[in-house]
Amino acid sequence: MNSHTSHEPLAGLRGLPPLAGLCSHADAARPGLAVDATVARLRRYVFLKTQSAFTQAALFNGVPEWEVKGAFSLHLWQDAEHSTWLRARITEMRTPPHHLDKVPEPALKDFTDELRHAHDTRELLIGLYEVLKPAFLATVEQHLAVTNPVADHPTRRLLSMIAVEERAQLAWGEAALAALRRGNPDTPRQIAFAAHLRAYLAAAGGVSGEDPRPDLAATPLPAPRTRKDEALPVTRVPRRDARFKHVWRSRGIVPSPSSPVHQRLWWMMNVRLQEMHVSELIATVIADWTGQPWAFYHDLARHLWDETRHCMLGEVAFAAQGIDHTTIPTHIGFAEYPNEKLPAPERYSFLWGIEQGLMVKSGKQAEVALAHAGGDELAEVFQDYDWADEVLHAAIGRRWLEPHFKSREAMLAVYERIRPAYDQMKEDDFALGGRDWFPEFYQKHLAHKDPNLGRAEPEAPPLAGGGY
Repeated sequence: MNSHTSHEPLAGLRGLPPLAGLCSHADAARPGLAVDATVARLRRYVFLKTQSAFTQAALFNGVPEWEVKGAFSLHLWQDAEHSTWLRARITEMRTPPHHLDKVPEPALKDFTDELRHAHDTRELLIGLYEVLKPAFLATVEQHLAVTNPVADHPTRRLLSMIAVEERAQLAWGEAALAALRRGNPDTPRQIAFAAHLRAYLAAAGGVSGEDPRPDLAATPLPAPRTRKDEALPVTRVPRRDARFKHVWRSRGIVPSPSSPVHQRLWWMMNVRLQEMHVSELIATVIADWTGQPWAFYHDLARHLWDETRHCMLGEVAFAAQGIDHTTIPTHIGFAEYPNEKLPAPERYSFLWGIEQGLMVKSGKQAEVALAHAGGDELAEVFQDYDWADEVLHAAIGRRWLEPHFKSREAMLAVYERIRPAYDQMKEDDFALGGRDWFPEFYQKHLAHKDPNLGRAEPEAPPLAGGGY
């Protein structure tokens, strides 16, 4: 290619920025990475993003810290999004969409398998936010620095967006680890785990595969935690940290339809608060239902994040009233029972049956109407978005369950078969002491804030039964 003979920069019309403002002509004249080299890198990025999402899903239930579950829900979904974006970009570069889930290098899988064997929350946070994600972000930034800004702009655009969310994830992780370490430094085992993972990542040539590799004959890798004859771990029973004094298998006794609208509204906010157990069910479906197309895991990652968002809406609603949500009894039975008793497709079908049942007028639509009747603008907005999300979730369930069970009727039959046993588990829990806790809680913390006190009760529709 002939180059411009002048040493002066090419002038645009009246000084207008050239090349759509992406860069200067000089920057665009540096060749950068070829297509095949870019695809090779992106395959590794896809693998690491995918395995990061799977690791967070598999270990989700075993994390007791509420705030960590919230962050993992977001980061898991973002990692799945990033994997999806990069998969699409790979297919635009003379590469068919086959084998995108193939392990790009055995040593890289050894690294992610070791990460999956974190023994506790601290080790998992160290592995994700002090080893994997900093290395990933550094590689992405190096990639952005060397690839051609015009020829490979579509890749640069995706990597730039990924880098923004990766930096936010790292900022959270750094703050979380600093909080956990305050007055409680890492143990020797936790310190060793960081070095352990860095050694395995170095043996794979780093994130890109292009970093110098150690001489393993001279300096062997630490003994692996992964046993080749065992499946990778998946935790199934939800855990809560020590702040939660009441961990039950039901939410307790539902207020009657004749209860004051304001009281029913705050029970509904408690239902939102409890939706972490839905995320805890979905996490094991992601981990256990193997061999599905990547789009399945991407959809379920979004579903999981939405359910945690709904839980956060309940947390915010109670916080706005000055109520610490950790003092409210927490319900784990909706995840614990299916996770231990049912195969993954039946777990998800059970959840779908409940969500599909809320598509009637007495379901999500009535919940918005109840919030409106209760005079709570914040709750009304929260319920409006919850309704929109649940319409999406019902569609996601149909998309993936109908091909598996062959018909909508078969899906409903699975739900109907499971429901009685689940309800019996809840009935057994109801019989235990203290389960009818909400009336006293409402009278102590919320009844005096009822905008309808001293006035006639507003009209509010009855809600569909048969929830979580």
